[in-house]
Amino acid sequence: MGRAHVKLDANERIAIGGQPYRVAEHPALPGIPYIQRGGRGFVVQLIRPDGERLALKYFKLKYRVPELVTVAAALERYADIPGLRAARRTVFTRTTHTALLDQYPALEYGMLMPWLPGVTWYDLVTTKTPISPRESVRLAQAASAIMAGLEARAVAHCDIAGGNVMVERRAAHIELVDIEEMYGADLPRPVEAPAGQDGYQHRTSREGGQWRPDGDRFGGAVLLAEMLGWNDGRIRANSADEHFFAASELQDPDSGRYQLMRDVLSGAFGPPLGELFEAAWRSATLADCPALAAWREALSTIPVDDQPETSASHPRPASPVVSGRRAVGPAAPLPSPEAAGSGPEVATARLEGKRLCRNCGEVNDSRESFCRRCGFYIGIGARRPASVTVPAAPGAAAPPQPQSQPQKAPPPQAVPLNRNLDEVITARRLAGPQGTLQRVETRPPAEPPVQANIGAWLVVGLIALVVLVVLILAISG
Repeated sequence: MGRAHVKLDANERIAIGGQPYRVAEHPALPGIPYIQRGGRGFVVQLIRPDGERLALKYFKLKYRVPELVTVAAALERYADIPGLRAARRTVFTRTTHTALLDQYPALEYGMLMPWLPGVTWYDLVTTKTPISPRESVRLAQAASAIMAGLEARAVAHCDIAGGNVMVERRAAHIELVDIEEMYGADLPRPVEAPAGQDGYQHRTSREGGQWRPDGDRFGGAVLLAEMLGWNDGRIRANSADEHFFAASELQDPDSGRYQLMRDVLSGAFGPPLGELFEAAWRSATLADCPALAAWREALSTIPVDDQPETSASHPRPASPVVSGRRAVGPAAPLPSPEAAGSGPEVATARLEGKRLCRNCGEVNDSRESFCRRCGFYIGIGARRPASVTVPAAPGAAAPPQPQSQPQKAPPPQAVPLNRNLDEVITARRLAGPQGTLQRVETRPPAEPPVQANIGAWLVVGLIALVVLVVLILAISG
């Protein structure tokens, strides 16, 4: 076994601390081990003989440092805080788990911890899974209570993002994962200070990081807004793919997604939540973002029992548009205000026949293929410009402008080939007039320059010299 990775097969047996474990199969891929890849390492699901599932986590070489032992000991004091079950962990060292590390060297400073049920919020966003308004409120209330509880203890996760939040939907239970870089007075500073992730990063975190007691305020605000708005079909249809907001549009007051989210929050759950989100979005620093306790208080005033149990959704289109990473459904026709929940009419009117750019959030006409602001591809096919017309004489009535018609692709054109390949160095096919193809050949020069072979001349000279010496010796003898 190498020091970089651990090679494990499904149902392979592994002993940790004298306890036998079995590598679980992936639930959707029989015969394949259940392994998840994160930003700093890998997680393998193990099964004990009694059926309990645990997570075996090991880190990439860069993050495999002795300080993880100190971090684990310090996190143990937070294991009873709601949302931090992942703080219960056992770290592998050469002193405590010699036999294990002799067999699997890459597990050094790895750890064994509880396996958390449910899915990540990232999974719900990327699959555009509909949820009901009731579920939105319950999830947001649970998440705000956890993050506000940490902030009250001067502790912060420092990397709040969809992939680090586990969601158990039936019980509306939230757990935080990837907690090795948490901030706390008794926690050592990580090797690389967390700076936030795409879709959840404050503008000041890119350079200075956010390993600080208020490091969760902006990412937490975006996460809570996503949870609250995800029951609205307009929010799901206009998501930027792996998270609702694209990285390049964060804190842009002109972003179409920001304006849509603010209007949905204010219209569905009241102006206070829309104002909290706006304050976080326009904040100059993390300290300027509203405290997470303010979110918890505002959410506690929403009666959960009054929220509908069904999602305000609309059917997704059948033909997907392929974006950078996966097939993503284009923005479908918007539902009526009655079908979309209590969203404000201004949000519906603004997006009628529009499409939000997945890169910058700009509001574009749904017929466009490229964003008018950043040029990002947002459509299905390139639009052809209208035919060029000659301007009319002054005072004359302008002739009617013909509408652009989609042109069919020209049929394949026969291209004459030069069969004497010895005369051709390179050949390319370029677009010719009237949509035809033409072959452009680069021929060798008529009289190619002759390059002298210095090595051959040296050999001939040496042979001649040897022959001359032999003749002289023969004559003198």
